[in-house]
Amino acid sequence: MTRQNRLLEVINFSNICLSEKDNLTVINAKPDVPYGSFTSADLALIQPFATFFDELGGFGHKVFAEMTQNTDVSIVHIPKSKIEGYGSIAKAIKMTNNHVIVDGNKKDGIDSYLKKINKLTEILNISIKNHGKAFSFDPKQINEHILIEWETKAEIQKNNDNFFTAEGMFSSKMIDKGSYHLAAFFKNMLKGRVADLGAGWGWLSFEALKQNIDKIDLFEGFYPSMQSAKLNINDPRATFFWIDVLKISAKKQYDIVIMNPPFHLGQASDPSLGNDFIKKAAEILNRNGTLLMVANRQLPYEKNISKLFKSVTISHVQSGFKIIQAKRPKI
Repeated sequence: MTRQNRLLEVINFSNICLSEKDNLTVINAKPDVPYGSFTSADLALIQPFATFFDELGGFGHKVFAEMTQNTDVSIVHIPKSKIEGYGSIAKAIKMTNNHVIVDGNKKDGIDSYLKKINKLTEILNISIKNHGKAFSFDPKQINEHILIEWETKAEIQKNNDNFFTAEGMFSSKMIDKGSYHLAAFFKNMLKGRVADLGAGWGWLSFEALKQNIDKIDLFEGFYPSMQSAKLNINDPRATFFWIDVLKISAKKQYDIVIMNPPFHLGQASDPSLGNDFIKKAAEILNRNGTLLMVANRQLPYEKNISKLFKSVTISHVQSGFKIIQAKRPKI
């Protein structure tokens, strides 16, 4: 309830009117915040992560992957990347008529946002609760040149390796070392129907398409990453799915699954995420199918993967990674 209390305090003390005739847009909307309980305004929730998108939609809200419509009032929950955060604030400022509210925790840098925006315009109200802050301001007072700078830094553009990415994506600046090792391992090994789980901005699939495969399906849960993958790959054999990987239909349709699965939930390492990906791979591979994945060497996947596949081979490579080759799923 911490975020809700901060938002309520800012809305009430800033005299922000939120009647049924008003539009309220929430960028980076949080599934644990009951927005409908403190406003009667017409709500539009923006959430680019498919998992949270589905959860918010399950509450009956109108949910969108990106902001495309003007609004009367907007709330921006800041992400971990400051470049991404200022990009979201710039979009909110350009598309908001009356008030912008910025909310975040101290560990995510909310103080630096408050300090910077306070130099550009008057802060109307601040709520400080439970290691976080929310503050409001008039979006019409921000210089447009500042907004262009924030937007430009946050938009999808080519990285150091000449691929389209943006801040907030996994390994946005360059090819991830683990993915590089996996691509070197599966050179000349791929065939038939391939799935890339957690495809990110598409580099593993880009490498897979250099081989004589029939098709590849890219499954990715972060909307901007999927948009980048579409820019990076121009091949009729590739099909793109913005989806929570764990909700992929468990049909036995793939010959090979490739993946570099996530292993962090926030700041903490969480091997259960990778184990969930491994289980999904076993569900969608045909009976003679093969999983090829890379992981940090210390992550304990071996016990789980041995339960799900008949044959498992581990190859240790440089930079603290391991390649796991698992054949013939048991499920």
